[in-house]
Amino acid sequence: MRARLFIAVAALFWLAAAASAQQKPGWSLELGTGLQPLHMTFIPSYGYEAKLADKGQAVSSDGAFCPVVSLTGVIRTRPKTEFTASAGASWYHHRNMQCSVFGTDPEGKPRYNLNDWTYTEWMDSEPVFTFTLQWRHLYNPQNAFVLYTALGAGLVVPTSMEIAPVPSLTPIAFRYGSRHFYGFAEFTLGPLAGLVHGGLGWSF
Repeated sequence: MRARLFIAVAALFWLAAAASAQQKPGWSLELGTGLQPLHMTFIPSYGYEAKLADKGQAVSSDGAFCPVVSLTGVIRTRPKTEFTASAGASWYHHRNMQCSVFGTDPEGKPRYNLNDWTYTEWMDSEPVFTFTLQWRHLYNPQNAFVLYTALGAGLVVPTSMEIAPVPSLTPIAFRYGSRHFYGFAEFTLGPLAGLVHGGLGWSF
């Protein structure tokens, strides 16, 4: 239900963007990365860790990290107005701790020694996908160094959890570059990243 509602809102969002264009719209594509978004603090999930515990394993945070990638389509409807649609993905790259076995319990299941363990190989959790819509206000679009603010909302779509709506707020951001190629950095809180999100863009 939430996914259908988001699709309907997305369609209305882009229709509103097209209707607001008073001149031939411009387009951009942006490839980004950033710091771990807030929803990734719940990954790996309790269910994932419970399955590992049955095998005498536990997720290790030692050296673990969360890759973040995003792809954004941008439509410029007015000199100071842009609308964006973004797809993002994050996952947890980690090792497990495998505990040694010391006998069995009354049901015949192995007992694990939590004080004697070794690392397993590196592995990845299931990916978490996000879809985000935003409105941007550009303060000085005529300059090479452009400041802007963004506001929107998105959906977090875990592979084994319930879909959740998430707000997206970018109080301050900037980009710098030529007419076509530019870099950007955003101080943001939302589905795409936590606190810092940046990357490269290309305007058509």
